[in-house]
Order: sequence, then C-alpha cells, then structure tokens
Amino acid sequence: MENRNYSNEELKKFDKEYVWHPFTQMKEYQEGNPLLIEKGEGIYLIDVDGKKYMDAVSSIWCNFFGHSEKRIIDAIYNQALKIGHSTQLGCGNVPSAILAKRYVDFSPKQFTKVFFSEDGAEAVEIAVKMAFEYCKLKGFSNKTKFVSVKEGYHGDTIGTMSVGGSELFHGCFKPLLFDGYHASTPYCYRCKYYDFKDTDERNKLGCEMKCLLEMKELIKTHKNEIFCVILEAGVMGSAGMIPYPKGYIEGVAELCKELDIILILDEIATFGRLGRVFYSDLDELKELEKPDILCLGKGITGGYLPLALTLATDKIYKEFLGTFDECKQLFHGHTYSGNQITCASAIETLNILEETNICKEIRPNIEFLHERLDKLKELAPVGDIRKSGYMIGIELVKYKETKEPYDYGYKAGYKVAERLLEKGIYIRPIGNTLIFVLPLVIKLSEIEFLCKKIYESISELLAEKIL
Repeated sequence: MENRNYSNEELKKFDKEYVWHPFTQMKEYQEGNPLLIEKGEGIYLIDVDGKKYMDAVSSIWCNFFGHSEKRIIDAIYNQALKIGHSTQLGCGNVPSAILAKRYVDFSPKQFTKVFFSEDGAEAVEIAVKMAFEYCKLKGFSNKTKFVSVKEGYHGDTIGTMSVGGSELFHGCFKPLLFDGYHASTPYCYRCKYYDFKDTDERNKLGCEMKCLLEMKELIKTHKNEIFCVILEAGVMGSAGMIPYPKGYIEGVAELCKELDIILILDEIATFGRLGRVFYSDLDELKELEKPDILCLGKGITGGYLPLALTLATDKIYKEFLGTFDECKQLFHGHTYSGNQITCASAIETLNILEETNICKEIRPNIEFLHERLDKLKELAPVGDIRKSGYMIGIELVKYKETKEPYDYGYKAGYKVAERLLEKGIYIRPIGNTLIFVLPLVIKLSEIEFLCKKIYESISELLAEKIL
C-alpha cells in the first residue's frame, strides 16, 4: 500500500472505527468527538486541528520534561543509528549494562540487581514471581499468599490484578485471580474508624491509625503463609490519588523486617512526582533497608518509551544461583527486555534528573499548587482535595455534609473534564475524582492558570445546575 496523506476527518474516522481504546466506554467514544493528538510541545498536546491542550495528567503519569525534550530525542536517535534491539536472553548490551549500574548507584543502597521489562504491570508481575520463587527456593513451600490493600492498583495482568484489589477495574475478573489477603484501604476521607471532614483535617489532627493496626494484625495472623507484602509508594494512584497516612508504609516495613517478609514497593507512578525521586529514600525506610524489591516504570524514560525496572537485593538474587542441573533461574523474560533504545532514553532521563536536581527544585511550586487548590473547598461539590506532590485527586460529592457520592453513571468527573477540555486542559478522571499528575517542568504561571480553570469549570457547572 502506497504512503499517502489522510485528511483529519479520515484520521478521526479510523480512530473511532478501528481502535479499541483502553479503559474507555467505546459506544460513547464512537458517538462523541474525541481528541486525536498529532504532536506535542512542552507540556502541551496538539490535536490534528492544531488546538493546544495542557497535558495535566502527563500522558497518564509518565511525561517528566515535556513532549519535546531534545536531549532525550537525541539519545533515542543516536542509539537507533547503532542498533535497535538485540535479545537480553543469554547476552547483554551496552545501554542496559550502563543503566543497571546507574540505577544501583542511584537507588537506596540495598538494591544491587536490576531486571528489565517493558511496562509497570510487568515490573510488578516480575516482583511477585521473584518473591514467590525466592521463598520456594528457600524451602518455604507453604508461603503461597500475599498481603496488599483493597483498592490497590498495580496493573492489569492476572498477577497484578490479583495483588491489586480495585473493584472498579478488576471486579469482573475475580474468578481468574489467585488468592491473597487485602487489608482495608487507608482512605482518610472515607475512613471506617474516624469521621474526618477531609484528608487535610485528618493530617492536621492525626489519629491512632487503626488502619495500620489492622494491616499489622493481618500480617501477624498469616505470617507463616505470606511470601510478600506489596504496596504502592505513598499514594494509591488509581484508587483516586489516596495518600497513605504518614507512617503507614514505614510501620508495615518495620513489621516485615521483624518477621523477615519480603516487602515490594511499587514506585511506578510516584517516582519523581512527590518532591523527591524515590519514596523509598525516606530515612525510616533506609534505616530498615526496606523494601526488598522496588518496581519502577512510567517516568523513567521521561515518558518517551515503554521501559520498566524491577530492583532486588543481593539476598534475593543469590538464592537463584546454582549449577545448571539445579535449574535455578527466574522464569520470566520478554522479547524486548533491556531494549537498547528504551534504555538510552532512560539513561538521558536519569542524567537530567541528576544534573538539575529537579525533584527537589520543584518543592516551592508544589507548595504553591497546594495552596491554590485550597480555594476549591469553597465549592459545594468538592468533598476532598488530596495533595501529594504533583499528584492530585479532587473528589466530587453530591452532598458535602454527608459525603454522598454521585452515581457512577452520572459522570460527574467526566463533565468537569469536558469543561476543562473546552478551556484547553486535558485530564482523565477516575469516577467522581478529578485526577491531575503534573509534568515536572510546569511553570508557576501554568499552575495558576490550571487552578483558575478548575475553579471556573466547577463553578460554571454548578451555576448551570449540572453539578
């Protein structure tokens, strides 16, 4: 078929008729007028009609430095001139060797080995398989259960859905999932133990953290059958940007250390977004030398190419060493593991992170963002504003006093998102929660514009009696 230029209308038709979009109601999508992105400049997306939109979710939480970072583009181009891909099964390559060394030096000191994959879900799948097989090789054949939290999200493979717990995304697949234990969601706004007005009030007043006590009791009760505990790092992203209460993860880590249970921390979404590079770089976690396995993805290539890493300790790695006839090996590997071009983009991303120290430099901007968002509390439908670095969840409610949610089918979050789109801002809500994950390079003036347009959009929908 010869190359040809298609009209914008033809391209939109192809998208509607032939593409099956993830997490999308396709009937509505086909009946609507969705965006068709052609290019990007900085933190903006540009559609086929030339309209610009602020990418206020960083293209689903992965873009760091904007859509036109020349250094990453050049790194990809220069590597492509050498070789596009060669297998990592039984041999190595230059960029993956360099990247592994760099991340061992860059990450908390307990991590000494790096396993490569293509996306975050696979990084978690590998981590779970790694922890399970480690226990099996140690002779703990009874350790066949995991512990996580309800409404956790670690990906959409069978394994990651199992260790997750999202009823919305994974409920229909329950018959396919393997068994484990899920503690209650540490959801301060809708806590089953206390009645705080919102997450900010809980953070101001504090509490006895009965959610942590419940989690600890669950681990202690089943300690002899648990092969790992797995948590998202600091924020439960797809649950609605729900932050773990301060001290929760550290408390779980301390117990895992005491009971010699593997702790997996999923930093795929939070990496670089919370005013620090690693959540696991907290002093309390470094002192414990926990977690034992770390999962990275999304932003590690700056948002340019799919790459994920699973970092492990020497203690775990050494259990897989043996003679050929023992057949000790991690039984996992995909075609594009350690791909040279993706690794080249990750190396340059790491160069920028280290040279600019941007994750620390953005802290005043984060504080500014959080202050500006507080004005939204004036609005009746705004029940909770969850603020963790550049990761924001604004939960809309039908009645603020009772926290009664809008019915899922009412599409409250999507109605605000549609109004924001008209104002030049693209987001992707989750149910009744508006989700924002901002690029690291966003300017103060752009943060001001974003907060102003969020306030305007909700206010207009209120005035029009849509919310």
